[in-house]
Amino acid sequence: MILNPYTFSKEEKSLVLANFSNHDDWYKSIFDEIRENLRNHLRQEQNNQCCYCCKNLGFDLKDVDIEHIIPKSEISIFTFHSKNLALSCPACNTIKHDKSVFLKTKSLKNYPTNSKNIKIVHPHFDTYEEHIAIIDNSIYAAKSLKGSETISICGLFRYWEVVEKAKKFRAKQTPISNLVEEIRQGGPEVEELSKLLMSIVSKNTAT
Repeated sequence: MILNPYTFSKEEKSLVLANFSNHDDWYKSIFDEIRENLRNHLRQEQNNQCCYCCKNLGFDLKDVDIEHIIPKSEISIFTFHSKNLALSCPACNTIKHDKSVFLKTKSLKNYPTNSKNIKIVHPHFDTYEEHIAIIDNSIYAAKSLKGSETISICGLFRYWEVVEKAKKFRAKQTPISNLVEEIRQGGPEVEELSKLLMSIVSKNTAT
């Protein structure tokens, strides 16, 4: 959970007030320094982890996104609201995109003070571990409806798919390894065959 939201300075507030009219303005170069300050602050608050998948974030600009929890295209006035901002990996941000996170469809003038009506785990209001368990650093298990929605909206099942593909690949390599072990236990009369198979295994590993 982000305990200390970013605090905009008086100069930054004035800059936003003078140059912001809709969510597309977020990308203006005049806000480059503000975005950099946000990234630096949130990296520390989030232990340099994505707010949705908890994977470590890279330090290149392409490796980290400033995430708008309530999509800025949905409610533009929250584009620069501190509690609507968190860091995410590009994959989670791209998959989540502009999907609505409200349980109740309504127009808001003031930013929520809690996540009661927000579908997903809110980095500023919710304790992640109460809603999602991460098993073997790859499988995301929902512990609540909010956790389930987060897994779905952010596509966190994608890590499980990678693990399954890796398991299938390793399974294809296992028979040769097992055969080598069986031959090793067969006695000196099969020593030459054992060396041959070990050579094959080494070549397969190298490629």
